[in-house]
Amino acid sequence: MNQSTQNNTNFQIDPKIFVLYIIKYWYIILIGIALGLSYSYYKIRYTPATYHSNSRMLLKDEYSSWGQEYFLPGMELVSVRNRLINELGIIKSFPVMERVAKDLKWEASYFKLGNIKTTEMYPEPLFKVKFLDGVKPYALIHIDFQDDNRFKIARDSEDLGDSEVFTLGESFNFEGAEIIISFNAGKVDNDAIYAFRFNSYAALARGFQGSLSVEVENQKSSILILGERSLTPQKSIDFLNSLMKVYILWGVEQNNEVASNTIRFVDEQLEVIADSLLITEYELEKFQRKNFEDRIFLTDEDNNMEEVFNLEDELTKRNVQKEYYGALLRKLDSNDFAGFPSSAIFGFQDPNMDVEIKRLMGLLLRLKESSYKLTEENAELLKIKGAIAEQKKALREISFSNIKQVNSLIDSLKRVIKKEENKVLNIPREQREFFNLRRKNKLLSDLYTYLLNKRSEASIAKASNTPKAQILDNANPYRVSYEGPNKSNTYLLGTFCGLGIPLLIILVFYTVNNKIVDPADLKRITDIPILGSINLKTGLDNNIVVTSNLKSVISESFRGIRTNVNFMVGGKEKTKALVTSSVSGEGKTFTSINLSIIYAASGKKTLLLGADMRKPKIFKDFDLSNSVGLSTFLINKSSLESCIQKTHIGNLDLMASGPIPPNPAELIESKKMVELFQQLEEKYDVIIVDSPPLGLVTDALLLKKFVDSSIYIVRHNYTKQSYLNNINQLHKDGVIKNLGFVVNAVKKKGVFGNYGYGYGYGYGYGYGYGYGYYSNDT
Repeated sequence: MNQSTQNNTNFQIDPKIFVLYIIKYWYIILIGIALGLSYSYYKIRYTPATYHSNSRMLLKDEYSSWGQEYFLPGMELVSVRNRLINELGIIKSFPVMERVAKDLKWEASYFKLGNIKTTEMYPEPLFKVKFLDGVKPYALIHIDFQDDNRFKIARDSEDLGDSEVFTLGESFNFEGAEIIISFNAGKVDNDAIYAFRFNSYAALARGFQGSLSVEVENQKSSILILGERSLTPQKSIDFLNSLMKVYILWGVEQNNEVASNTIRFVDEQLEVIADSLLITEYELEKFQRKNFEDRIFLTDEDNNMEEVFNLEDELTKRNVQKEYYGALLRKLDSNDFAGFPSSAIFGFQDPNMDVEIKRLMGLLLRLKESSYKLTEENAELLKIKGAIAEQKKALREISFSNIKQVNSLIDSLKRVIKKEENKVLNIPREQREFFNLRRKNKLLSDLYTYLLNKRSEASIAKASNTPKAQILDNANPYRVSYEGPNKSNTYLLGTFCGLGIPLLIILVFYTVNNKIVDPADLKRITDIPILGSINLKTGLDNNIVVTSNLKSVISESFRGIRTNVNFMVGGKEKTKALVTSSVSGEGKTFTSINLSIIYAASGKKTLLLGADMRKPKIFKDFDLSNSVGLSTFLINKSSLESCIQKTHIGNLDLMASGPIPPNPAELIESKKMVELFQQLEEKYDVIIVDSPPLGLVTDALLLKKFVDSSIYIVRHNYTKQSYLNNINQLHKDGVIKNLGFVVNAVKKKGVFGNYGYGYGYGYGYGYGYGYGYYSNDT
């Protein structure tokens, strides 16, 4: 088949045909809409209502707290510079959510089970469950209260009937857990089933992480909208308020952690220095008392000693720096490393060390958060632990290197001090001894005072630390909105699905149906004209339908076919027409008989020739014999006159097929067949040839040379489109000329109604039958 034919057979949706399918399957749409609306009603009736609760919180952004460290000494210890995006992550972090779960103290959840939906009893359940000892069963447990004093308990509600009866207020063992159940508020319904579930803080925290939504009120502000959707609005209110409280407290604790670490470190150093300072003070006091008794008065005016004192001040700072690195090493070796103060707090700068400590603290925080979600063998957790070990190793190496450098500086200072001390040897012994004692005491006193100042600064910073967030609006019933189910949207969706799904089903029917159901089907796959259409008639005793009422609609259909055949052959006075089809059952014989009758009714002497010698049956409709006919004539067994039989219809004769021969095709190709048509043309004006189906045998092709026109029968919603490929190709190749379709057994009135005249050869012929012209069919 050529390219144009292939393009014509591409799948297309014809709106008119699709509308006919919709009309045909209207009940599917009706059922779909009914089911959609029923589902919508069910969903609205039995779906638990969902509510959205929210609260507002002002969060200090990255710049809001900058500068406060310059107004109070030590504020750099708690002035943590936050980024808003990081705080959003902290709010939804597992450690914060776990603290919220512990703060809410939801030890158990309580439910009342209905036939369709389950309702949680909150905040006041009708009964309380107290866990005493053992292992908590965390799955849902069902309870059936027998009366005001007894109940049954089971894991599954189906097992309640066979379970043991327990007494309220008395402890009992259930699956290894020792618990007590007692009434709390109100009265239980003895006909209802209740249930409870113990809650684990970890499970609650994970649930909070999934249900919480955090949004910024607008792009330029740091106001957060915390929200949660749930079936129980009061639970959401309590959760959001607890979350804001815990987050603010968490922030304060995190900010104070550095200050607390600093205070602990300073206290450790003060304990060591205090003892030495007491000893030196006692020795100095003892020395001064002895010299006073001896009337030896000493002064501290000596330039060399002042230089020594200045060098020893520098030595004190280096000793503080050395002790800082030593304390860091001891802290790294301990198992409770949680943080360490900055070097700037102790009067020296070490940015590299500060960066490394901050990096280690970040890894420790990641480890803490991940340990709640991951197992010990998890690859990600092991990777974090490995990174922490490497970071500690790097800090140790830096600390040892720094201690080595500081020791070098200390040794250098000691040499300079020793040099200056030698200059003091020239003064009297008592003066020199006094300066040594005074120098030792001053060294310890200055160090002690310095550390006290740092401790005071850290304490001031800790006491003056302000929260990094502020509650603007607590969650409350006025900040709760109804979410669903939305009644109008649910019904709209149900109607849409109830209409859309049936249409899709009908579209599938349309797609898989490859039969001829509309003139557009024929137009799409072939350019062979439609000569007319015949409406479906049921309950017929035989194929003759036009004799009883020549003014019926079906009679007019055959008249239209007759007229178009006449146009097709150029209006010949005498004509021969071949009637064939693709397969049996399409109405070929029915059309042949009634078209012959219509020609005979017009006064034309007509012969109906039964050329289907393979399956002869045309004689039955006229109650005539088939003992002689076409087959006996072609084998010279009967004369032409004996083969032609008169029918009960005027001007119409019948030449039956005759007995079935073994070689129908050879008989049609014989010279006797040519002789037959020559004799028939002399006797009859119209010859209608009823041939075998063209799609099954070649007899019709052999008969085409004896006729002026060919009528191809297509049965509505029966003939498959693929059946027409053969006849279409024969027409395109010019094998069959003057060919036209007749659509038989049209079930829907008007489907093929007026196409016969418009499709064909464009003669513009139409009857335009008006009201009262037709008489009604019986």
